[in-house]
Amino acid sequence: MDQKDQELLALLSTHGRADETFLSSRLGITPSNVDRRIKLLKRDGIIEGFSAFFDRRMFGFDTTYVKLHYRMRDLDRIVRQVMDLEMVSQVYVNMDDFMLVEIVHWDLETLRSSVRALERISSPMTVSSHYVPLLPDEIPETPRDADLALLRFLVDHGRASIERISSELGLEEDDVEERLSRLLADGVIQVRPLIREELVQPNPMFSLLVLMRKEFDVSAHYSRVLSLAKGSWLNTPLRGPPGVWLRCFGSDLHRMDRMIERFRREDFVEDVLLMIPDAVLYDRAIDAGIIDRSLR
Repeated sequence: MDQKDQELLALLSTHGRADETFLSSRLGITPSNVDRRIKLLKRDGIIEGFSAFFDRRMFGFDTTYVKLHYRMRDLDRIVRQVMDLEMVSQVYVNMDDFMLVEIVHWDLETLRSSVRALERISSPMTVSSHYVPLLPDEIPETPRDADLALLRFLVDHGRASIERISSELGLEEDDVEERLSRLLADGVIQVRPLIREELVQPNPMFSLLVLMRKEFDVSAHYSRVLSLAKGSWLNTPLRGPPGVWLRCFGSDLHRMDRMIERFRREDFVEDVLLMIPDAVLYDRAIDAGIIDRSLR
């Protein structure tokens, strides 16, 4: 990978359905070069595909990240069993002795049940922390009928062409384009690539959990965090405990250390946790199933 590949991945993470002409204008390369790079990233397994992400609260579900500690022994088996759990939608395996597990749940009891299931996989495995994403106060209106069918299709085929969507859903192309533009503009969906961060070479990606002191408000310091996080491509603000999960491109160890040191000098920062991915796995069947239940 080179610098343009990194810029392309970052751009796709916020403009997952943008066409090659738009992407090329932002990157300063030709549309054919953009197309070739996307195909190579897919071929090399760095991009598993594209998927539509949405606010699960529209369907009565919440999201929590849990920090799960494990022994390195039998790691492959442990990760497979974690991913097999019904409500686990993503696993970020750190090269150290823990992983971040994204759990989808509809109440505290289902969250506790999932945590107990995680801790039963192998001994000793313990959940030490919970991280709750900070979401907008206003929940988008739940899509219905054709909008819901469109959302369901995009979970599996995020960058499908208008022509293909039209054919698969039996809608006119103009209708598909209008519905899709509205869902994107209203923030109901965001299409992103599924990036296998551990495969990025020669400079591996890394993540930072920037945890704030409890007396500080995430919203008030979010822009400051982003200004310090040069090279981040995906940022998840956290409500409890307050903080931001930053996914970053690596360039060299000195740059990474400098970024961590800059954060630690800020008075609102409680701690900074460095994570280098050993594996990043996705299960979009969870969100597909949520929509399928609404379509019945």
